Order: sequence, then structure tokens, then C-alpha cells
Amino acid sequence: MKRLSAIILTLLISLTAVSCSRDKSPDFRTVRWGMSKADVKKAETAELVNEGNDILTYRITGDPASVEAVVTVENESGKDEAPVTLELERPGYEYDLLYVFSNGKLGMAVVHLRESLSEPKRYIRLLKKETEEISGTMGEPATGVAEYGDFKPKQDPYSTPGEICDGKYALRHFWPTKDKRTNVSIELDEKKYTETSDCNLSVFYESVDYPIDPGLSDQLHELL
Repeated sequence: MKRLSAIILTLLISLTAVSCSRDKSPDFRTVRWGMSKADVKKAETAELVNEGNDILTYRITGDPASVEAVVTVENESGKDEAPVTLELERPGYEYDLLYVFSNGKLGMAVVHLRESLSEPKRYIRLLKKETEEISGTMGEPATGVAEYGDFKPKQDPYSTPGEICDGKYALRHFWPTKDKRTNVSIELDEKKYTETSDCNLSVFYESVDYPIDPGLSDQLHELL
């Protein structure tokens, strides 16, 4: 009986150890919700570009992507040959990575596209690409919402991205809460305080257990 009890106790200890190990897995990149600023600075390896009271800002670069370019080559006789399509690799986009704290505890992370893209439709392509990647990570498809405010709803909200950049409506994709710990959403809307029409694209990761101040949250969703 004592030997059986010892075996059961050993199994319970083993299961507890596995559970603790799983509990220490990161919530986002290399960090966990509730970390202090000092802990996040130790864990994050990207370039730190700004440190505020409640926000750490890092600079990261996305994965390179293949793009097609059509070029016309002039032959020795001075005449243009038929256009040739080449597959080129462009550098990844630059993003700001924000870690947001409340009462000294990490409660939100935001990945915000820094660059202005040359055409509004490129924002839609990037939105769909990021959505597909996040869905693969989450193991769940996204739910899409178009927010129009006072403007007339679109039959296909993905077909007129220029109007998103003009501020006539916004797109938001979100996922079921991950592990009961993290709410994830991606937003495409108008870039504020610019002289020309442009779009914002940001991914928000928000802690369930360590929510940040609602006013600060609303401000970040509005600006980024």
C-alpha cells in the first residue's frame, strides 16, 4: 500500500511539474502577461527605441516577401524585347512593437505598421496575409467586422480600400480568446493626423487577467 501511495504521489508531482512548465510558456513573443518593464526588457531582443512611463517601444522587421516586377530589356540592336516578369525579394516591412503596462504589469502588446504603402489595395493584401498567419497560429478562423459610423455600408468592404484610408469605414478581424488569456485583433483604418489620405494597420494582443486602463486602450486603438 505504501509503495502504491508513493507511485501515486510521484505521478501527481510529475503532472504538477508539467502543468507548471506549460504555465510558463510565453503569451506573446518571449513575454508573459503581468511581467514588469524590467522583465520585458530582459526578455525582448528587438531594438528598444523609446521608453515611457507605461509603454516600451521596439522596432522590428517582418519577414522578406517575394514580389513580381515586369521589366523591359533593350537588346544590342536598340530594340526592346518582350517584357520579362522577374520574381524579386523585397525586405520585410518595418513595425513598431509596443508593450503597454498598467500598475507596472504588462497587459497589452501592439504590432503597428510604420510604413506608408504605395496603394490602398496593398493594405488589404497585407491585412489578409497577416490574418491568415494569425489564424494558423491561433488554430481558429477570424471573425470580420466592418465599422461604418455615419457612412453607408459596403456590399464588399474589401473592394474599396481607398475609402478606408479616407476614414469612411474601418475593418477589424478578431479571434476567440486564446487559452483564456489573450484577446487578439487586427485593425485596418484611417491614419490620423496626416496631410494625405493613408491607412493604419495594427495587431492588438490584450491580456484577459491584466487589462490596461480603458482610456489608454481606447486611445491606442484610435491612434494605431
